[in-house]
Amino acid sequence: MSSRIIPKEMLSAPPRKAKLDEFSTAGRKLQPEKVRPAPAAEDHALARLREEAYRQGMAAGRQEAATQTDAERVALKQLSESFREMMQELEQGLANDVLSMSLELAKLIVRQSVRVKPDLVLSVIREAVSSLAGLDEHTTIHLHPADAALLRDAAGEDPMFASLPWKIIDDARIERGGCRLETATTEVDATLETRWRRVIAALGREDSWIDITL
Repeated sequence: MSSRIIPKEMLSAPPRKAKLDEFSTAGRKLQPEKVRPAPAAEDHALARLREEAYRQGMAAGRQEAATQTDAERVALKQLSESFREMMQELEQGLANDVLSMSLELAKLIVRQSVRVKPDLVLSVIREAVSSLAGLDEHTTIHLHPADAALLRDAAGEDPMFASLPWKIIDDARIERGGCRLETATTEVDATLETRWRRVIAALGREDSWIDITL
């Protein structure tokens, strides 16, 4: 058996460590390992994303709030206009109701006055006569029968009525307190209904005068 003597210098030298690339396949290169960003850089990027999202959210919120405010402002304006129109209609309706009540009350007062003081018709007759230029033998005056009797009695005491050349005609269609005076060319309608229409026409109304037998 042969023996080999190993020099002492070789025994004292430390063993050489093998490198990993020495065992790699020939001609094959390893991919370099990707370097991960430092944690501080990741936190900064995340903070920027959050800030941008916050800005966008605030802008969207402000826009939505402005849109809603504008819509509510328009709705409030429409409601205010509707309320104003409603109040105007209410006031107008109330004014019309008050006027209607006043006119009805005036009718009752007039009729009651004629009933209590029937000789008021004599003043109406004088006014009708004064509105004519002159009377002749063809003049007629139409009165309610009760007022016609009153005029005949007054003619015996009042020279003015006694001297008038007219014919007194009983007409039940005429309400007490009024008359209709006719000549060959002219007619004066002084009935209560006609006088009433003249008054309410000045008020812009067309309320009718309801005939009531007194």
